[in-house]
Amino acid sequence: MTMRQMKIVAALIALLVGIVGAIALWGNKSITMNSTTVQPVASEPMKPPFESERKSVALFFVTRDGNSFHEETREIEGGVTTTEDAKRILIELTKGPERGDLLPTIPQGTQLLNLFIDSSGTAYVDFNRGLRDGLKRGARGELYTIFSIVNTLASNLVRITRVQILVEGAEIPTLGGHIDTRMALPPQYVF
Repeated sequence: MTMRQMKIVAALIALLVGIVGAIALWGNKSITMNSTTVQPVASEPMKPPFESERKSVALFFVTRDGNSFHEETREIEGGVTTTEDAKRILIELTKGPERGDLLPTIPQGTQLLNLFIDSSGTAYVDFNRGLRDGLKRGARGELYTIFSIVNTLASNLVRITRVQILVEGAEIPTLGGHIDTRMALPPQYVF
């Protein structure tokens, strides 16, 4: 390699190093842009889309002859959670049937105080004393009262598999002396 060729190679290498350096410096240079500041926009609280949906639910009432359950379908506002749905369903049940051929199963004056559902699918429903004190006497009346609550919840909400009835926050051995309510009860549709 001649001296002239070596100078040309050295000049090319220097030129290449300069180009690479310029590219490296240009690539690291931060680019700033003037941008308008985004102002937060006041918004309305988000309402879950399913909150206002209406749901069709089946409520269990006793037939006028007192020998069997019969379902009455009713439209209710859907809740955000299963617990809210369960509360709304039971409130509808306590209002009694709309059809004339059915009888109420929950004593008048009964109020739902609280309701919660545990991870095993047991719903704990807490009523005021009206449930016990206003109960129609007799095993059949007690049976229909208890299982109208249990069946109504279990048939409408798949998460609920059993129901524990409480009165004023406490477990009760029985509502009317015939049916043991110390444990959560599964639905029962035939007696």
